Amino acid sequence: MATSGTPADRWIEVDLDWFGEFPREGALELFAERCAPLLRGVSGRRGVILNAGWLADVVTEWDGRAEQQLPFRSRRYANWHGQSYRHLADFVCALREAFDRHGVNDIAVGIFIAALGHVLWPPESATLYDLRSSWSERHPELYPLDVSLLPGPDLDPRVPLRADDYAYASRPSGVAEGLSFAELLAGQWASLAKFCGLDAIHLRDGFWGPLLYSRRGPYGTTASPDPAENASWTAAVIDLVRQLKLARPEAVVMAYSSGVSATAEWRVGCVDLHAVVADGHLDVWIDQTWGGAWQDWWDQHWKGWSFQLANLLGHAALLRGANERRSSGDCRHYALIETWDGWEPWDTIHRTPAKLEWGIWAFLHAAVVDDEKIYVPDGTYISWMSNAAGDLLSGEDIDFLATTIADAETSARELERVMGPRMIVDRHGVGELHIRSPEENGSEWIEDQVGMLLKWGTPILSSSLAGNAGEVDLGLSADGAVHQLASFLPATGGGTFVAAGRLDLMPVVVDALGIVLDPALLPDGYVLDESTPRESVHLPVHARVVDEGNSEVRYRAGGDAVLLGRDDVWLWQPPDLHAPGNALFPRNQYGSVEPYRAVARLLSESSHGVRVALPPAHAPVTVSVWRSAGGTHLLLGNLDTGWIGDSRWPREVEVLIPVHLVGSSAPEVASLGYHVPAEHPRIRVDHQQQTISIIAIIPASGLAHFILSPKESPS
Repeated sequence: MATSGTPADRWIEVDLDWFGEFPREGALELFAERCAPLLRGVSGRRGVILNAGWLADVVTEWDGRAEQQLPFRSRRYANWHGQSYRHLADFVCALREAFDRHGVNDIAVGIFIAALGHVLWPPESATLYDLRSSWSERHPELYPLDVSLLPGPDLDPRVPLRADDYAYASRPSGVAEGLSFAELLAGQWASLAKFCGLDAIHLRDGFWGPLLYSRRGPYGTTASPDPAENASWTAAVIDLVRQLKLARPEAVVMAYSSGVSATAEWRVGCVDLHAVVADGHLDVWIDQTWGGAWQDWWDQHWKGWSFQLANLLGHAALLRGANERRSSGDCRHYALIETWDGWEPWDTIHRTPAKLEWGIWAFLHAAVVDDEKIYVPDGTYISWMSNAAGDLLSGEDIDFLATTIADAETSARELERVMGPRMIVDRHGVGELHIRSPEENGSEWIEDQVGMLLKWGTPILSSSLAGNAGEVDLGLSADGAVHQLASFLPATGGGTFVAAGRLDLMPVVVDALGIVLDPALLPDGYVLDESTPRESVHLPVHARVVDEGNSEVRYRAGGDAVLLGRDDVWLWQPPDLHAPGNALFPRNQYGSVEPYRAVARLLSESSHGVRVALPPAHAPVTVSVWRSAGGTHLLLGNLDTGWIGDSRWPREVEVLIPVHLVGSSAPEVASLGYHVPAEHPRIRVDHQQQTISIIAIIPASGLAHFILSPKESPS
């Protein structure tokens, strides 16, 4: 199997505020000198994205006059108050020239804008964010919602504009009643990009709809019951992206995930990534893989490291499928590499650097397997270069990022095989539910389910998109699959197949196992976890099994079988979040974690490939295994904080790998990583079973990364 891909791209992000007072030659020189190692030698597209005031105003307020003052009202931009669009254009030119002097002579420069009307937080003092908008004050009709967790009104791009007489660069006579926001923004962007020499626009928070950082969207925690109403959101985003691209075809149009899964973005937020990408006008999709910020600062653990790996896999599968429908040029997929924040207090690169290193390696090896090829992310988006205190990442920080990302990219481009079970995204099964009964919960949240399985050693590092006819050949992975709301049975072989979702919505699998369901669904709620005394688990609406046929039951909750099957085919009714609109992750969101441990145990015990000794419930460990450039990589993470686990203490885990996957019964071990324990793992070879046992210790808040390679024969 061969990796398919193009040279990797890399973009870095910085706030205009960091560059200080005019003139800025010294700051520009320091920034270019410091950051050049991140961009120098990059074989794909490379660039800098500027935060020019967060809000859309820098685009919408442009009237075409070079001497027009920039519309920044935040105190953070005091050094830019009173300066003009000509100053911004000169700054963009000077930034390119500074990088030219440091050997980066083809740099692209873009801006990002967020979709909120204004952001004031905390509301009483606005000490963190004080972003006020002249644009939203002129057109409040565009911001009728207050849905997202961000502290400001949310954009509804479907709303037609009211008439106004503002002299826009693209419409000097003002806006006519009923003009679309997409058309106005596109015209403004094309004019601004031409004047300032900008190469990219990044549609940041909120442009993918008001679902942000939780499973709460425009209609609450489910979609609207009206399929046409739901589809109007996707249509509006398609139109916005298309208009922006057509208005300035040579510029890059980027979009940003919602920080949650593609399934949630479609099923609750009503924006279908596959449809937007397939339309052919989006150039780049950036996954908000801020694992550390959510795991170790904001206590929003269900968006932490393992969940972001699963989200990345879900988006990647849909992107790959959508790219096949485009007539020219793929939409590029980037993993976000976090450092610290330009406005908020968290600081992953200094507080938990080894978790960050785990993220770089894991995210850049998150693979889509399709047609005997492996697809990995097309690049990285590094955020931020500076923090709220005005500090720039140090030279040591830059070297760490540049070296780690380059090493991980090299390994990913030489990927030969991704081991472990596959995550199967079933667009057909989910799409039928979204049209037939969009407000129902079908337990289709495959990314959240995989994010939890990863915590107990299930080595999922690849995904595939199921086609409408069910053409997924699991023979490409000998280690099984977890299949979202499975609409078909797999091809023979390929290891253990777990169909995950509401049982009555997977009739093909139910019938194949001879299982009979009660037609009356059971309501959502907490039920007893029968494997652990005095524990409860939260189940969504689910079907009750009244005849188990010849199936083996691996897990019961409330007296009902929710994990059952035989041979290599299994059905699983997973738990779900008690309060999906809550960004936090208290224990009551899921209750007991034993259902996930039961599935992890099943997948490991039945695996033909990598097996992992089930970690204790209180000591989660992530395991990823791949073969690259002749070496077998074993990446282990001690990542979790909160009620699931405490990464401040070391972990021990045993991983068993068949000898034939390594290529030798006596492998050499090379260790990589930041804060990796000095001793090599304990290795034992079972010649009878032809299995290598690796027992490794993962340090506190860290990773262990080992490469197994065959010993060279003595000459």
